[in-house]
Amino acid sequence: MRRLARRDFLKRILMGGFSLLFPRQIITSEYKEFEPKKSWNLSASTINMHPSKQSVSSQQFSSLVIRSLNGPPPENIKKVIELIGGIEKIIGEDDIVMIKPNLQWWSQGAPNLAAFKALIELIMEKPGGFKGEVIILENCHRGSAPWQHGGWANIFERNADLKNIRNMNELANLLKERYGSKISIIHLVDIKAGGKRVFHPKDGPGYVYCDGSNGIPLLKCENGKKGKDYRATIMTYPIFKTSKGTIIDFKKGVWEKGSYTDQPIKFINLAALNHHSTYCGMTSAIKNYMGITDLSGGANPDINGRLIGGYYNFHAFSFNEWSPGPELGMLGRAIGTFMKTIRRADLNITTAEWTGLSSRVEPPVAHTRAVLASTDPVALDYHAAKYLLYPNSKISFHNPDLPNSPIFHLLEKCSEIVGGALNEREIDVKSYDFRSNSFQGEENLQIKAPIYWGRNLKTILKYWVLRYWKAG
Repeated sequence: MRRLARRDFLKRILMGGFSLLFPRQIITSEYKEFEPKKSWNLSASTINMHPSKQSVSSQQFSSLVIRSLNGPPPENIKKVIELIGGIEKIIGEDDIVMIKPNLQWWSQGAPNLAAFKALIELIMEKPGGFKGEVIILENCHRGSAPWQHGGWANIFERNADLKNIRNMNELANLLKERYGSKISIIHLVDIKAGGKRVFHPKDGPGYVYCDGSNGIPLLKCENGKKGKDYRATIMTYPIFKTSKGTIIDFKKGVWEKGSYTDQPIKFINLAALNHHSTYCGMTSAIKNYMGITDLSGGANPDINGRLIGGYYNFHAFSFNEWSPGPELGMLGRAIGTFMKTIRRADLNITTAEWTGLSSRVEPPVAHTRAVLASTDPVALDYHAAKYLLYPNSKISFHNPDLPNSPIFHLLEKCSEIVGGALNEREIDVKSYDFRSNSFQGEENLQIKAPIYWGRNLKTILKYWVLRYWKAG
């Protein structure tokens, strides 16, 4: 990190703080009800989604990002699914659907609850019927009773957008009342917080460590350094039991009567979009995979940080607790290895109703009012950072095009393992705007949103400190 001159730095901080004492615009955490125009249900195939382009067919794209913005969260996520081709294109009648939200945090740090509910309703009420199961699966890494912490228990000051629903526990209770055993809430627990190490579905629920022992293959990821800077991690994944009694191995599928079945499993990665830190940059679709793995051992590699033997957990493998590790981008490499060897999401969805500019739970937050989706998590995170997070935060290390930014390193190392578009020329974008009731051209993709600053001077000062420090 390179500092501004001390005098300029303090001057800008004071100017920024002064401007917030007399803000031009303070907005509330509630959205206005949206009245859709009659033509908004037109099939996407009948509309020119790129009015600014001369010939879309001449452009070669490797990845597609679909967006909907400026509608209420449920309508945004419904429009995204419609543009994909409808929920029936994604989910089959008998599928088991695993949805992984990020619930270590709350408010903007978690997926929008109204959009989450709408997604589950689309699945349960899909055309042709649904006879499968939906599983909400999460390890928020908050001890042996995760339902008492994080987005499960804390009150959402914003980003719930449902009447009488204030956190994920309340939404989960509503869904269980409505759908019974067809929906399961699975709280994963790290082994060192009371979880169990297992080797096979017959051992019951727990975590599989891919360390090469007891018939489990060695699936590891190394940072490529030598000596004291060398680190390696292994893949870990859960086995769990649903409310219907179905035993699921996250890597291999459904286990029944002594063997794995061919019952289809779909995996939806449901993320939020926020600033994370100076050493990681952002948290969204790729980083959400950390809530599937076991993080036993803690964040500090100097104290422990190990799962077993010399193998670190994903965080301690990648970072020196709360600062960059010996080799940049290693979280992207570790998660990319997980996608390649364990399981990769069939669809990644980012609910960016609110985008945290310097915190996952506190203001300032931008009211970006968007939902984005892609089968390519690299392209999705790149686009979300470039067109939503960075334009509103103006924090240099949120810029995914900056070679020294932690976001660039994360995306680059992940794409080296699993592919994915880290070049805008390879990313096609289909973006629907409810405000204009039309598809957007590429010149309108940047979302500059109203910002709610709050009144906590400490969090405001934190933002301005981050704002005027530069990556490099």
